[in-house]
Amino acid sequence: MTDRTTQLTILDGGRSLPASEMRRLFLDAYVTDTRLMGVLAVCARWALAAPFADRNDPDSWEDLRQFFYIDCEESGLETYQQVRGGDDLEAARIEEALVCGLGGEKIELNERQLRLLLQHWARFNRDHGLPLPAGEDQYGFLLKPEVRASDEEEADLMKMICPAIRTDEQAINYFLMRCFGRDREGARYLAASDDVPLDLYFDYVRATFCRNRIEPAGALADGSAEYLCESLIEMEGNYEIVVSRVTVRNLRITAARRCSGFPISCAEAALILKKEEYFRIYEVFLSDEDMEDNIDELTLGLHATISEYENGRLFMIFRPTNDHVDSRVFQLSNDVQGMLFLTNHRQLLLCTGSLFELVRLQNKLSSSLLAPYLVPGRTIHCAQPVLYDFLHSDYDHFEDYLMSLMPED
Repeated sequence: MTDRTTQLTILDGGRSLPASEMRRLFLDAYVTDTRLMGVLAVCARWALAAPFADRNDPDSWEDLRQFFYIDCEESGLETYQQVRGGDDLEAARIEEALVCGLGGEKIELNERQLRLLLQHWARFNRDHGLPLPAGEDQYGFLLKPEVRASDEEEADLMKMICPAIRTDEQAINYFLMRCFGRDREGARYLAASDDVPLDLYFDYVRATFCRNRIEPAGALADGSAEYLCESLIEMEGNYEIVVSRVTVRNLRITAARRCSGFPISCAEAALILKKEEYFRIYEVFLSDEDMEDNIDELTLGLHATISEYENGRLFMIFRPTNDHVDSRVFQLSNDVQGMLFLTNHRQLLLCTGSLFELVRLQNKLSSSLLAPYLVPGRTIHCAQPVLYDFLHSDYDHFEDYLMSLMPED
């Protein structure tokens, strides 16, 4: 008598298969029009079914949402995350964390445009010796077969991912930002011709364009306007003031020249960048568990990102647009509308750079689901920024920290 063992295989409907091995149906996709800020977010949605499943059976399909983050200056195609199945809340959390700080519009993509965009940045990674993000078995089908954009498609796609330029100041701020970011492609989009130098500041590596002040310097015979720009640049903890002369015609850069530059101290940079702060203090009457259950009111409800500190959590509330770039005095930090800091002792600090923004965010809080559990307290104005020092202090209550700053008399 022969003993035979029967092996059983359990089919899971394909849910354990990577997306690259599944049957796929493209549903929709979008990209943010934030190319000139040096970053892009891309989101795509697919319906998946196992190769052996009945494609006419709606129960055999599952939802796939893909999220990509692209750093156009250094890292290229940097981050990939996905949600498979119907976890709408998790997808919303990932999308909010990815998109809310970029300040751009969501521009619809078709499947070909999606592939062209992702393959462009995958080639950027390859050309610069950068690894692709983890999860290639899930998104790799978008990179094969290779597709190449025609000149017309390339121009159309670039126009889609860049905001409309409305003023000379906006064009100048974006152009200098791209030049200091060593981003030839982005700077070239804003240049009127190939004669405009794009490598004026390529000796700056991983530089941050902190601030730029633009002053009119006269009009030229051909109708161009000339401007003098004073830029504050940070690189590896060191600061410099860089002076440039930029010429604009028809909202495009026609000439740019680097005039001078000199280092300044961290204290001098802090003085230039400093902002006054307005606070509203709230006491929170919710247990830790209930607060965790309602934390989405602060992140999803206010379009905020979250950071952990020893004495609490900071919620950065970003502006919905990048209109702050369209300014004679541009400051990078102006993309933040306000901040909320929830201490470990259930104190909530609302902090803004103006009284107007303080009132606006107070009104948002008062209409949120957390409003019945928030008891408003004092409103405080500080001529110097103090919030970040408080975050790194040993104090548990904000008023105690402020009292420690007062002279003993």
